[in-house]
Amino acid sequence: MENLTYVKGIIAAVAAFFSAKLGILGPILAALMGVMVVDYLTGMTASKKEGSIDSKKGMWGILKKVTYMVVVGVGMLMDWLILTTAESLGAEIPLQTFFVLLVAIWLVINELISILENLTRIGTPMPDFLVRLVKSFKVSVESNADKLADAVEQKDKQKGEGHGKI
Repeated sequence: MENLTYVKGIIAAVAAFFSAKLGILGPILAALMGVMVVDYLTGMTASKKEGSIDSKKGMWGILKKVTYMVVVGVGMLMDWLILTTAESLGAEIPLQTFFVLLVAIWLVINELISILENLTRIGTPMPDFLVRLVKSFKVSVESNADKLADAVEQKDKQKGEGHGKI
């Protein structure tokens, strides 16, 4: 019993550490992990039902989920670079995370779409409005991210024109 209390204490300490370090990103990353697991399980279940279960396909599915974490890492690196650069220039940015939140939310929505598709393959009745709603959230996130990217590119072009860049 004492060992169980010790393990619970370690888990609580690790969770508190990550919660303090990640802030709002923590629950979103936890949600991403959760939907990745559910997507994999529903995908495997659908493949089993269809009689098309394949170990190579399953392994590629796991590898794809691992690469999601690489994409999240790129978003974290972008946030860190921007904040570090701004700080060294004396500018204050009120947000600690931005790109990683955008990436993680996009991935969560993408996984939700995949889960709904898998459930449809299994034969679960699916309300059409739910599928449309989730897909519209994805489009909205992509659209807003595209607007941000366009604004950054436009500012870079304006700076380049004023400094004689080609």
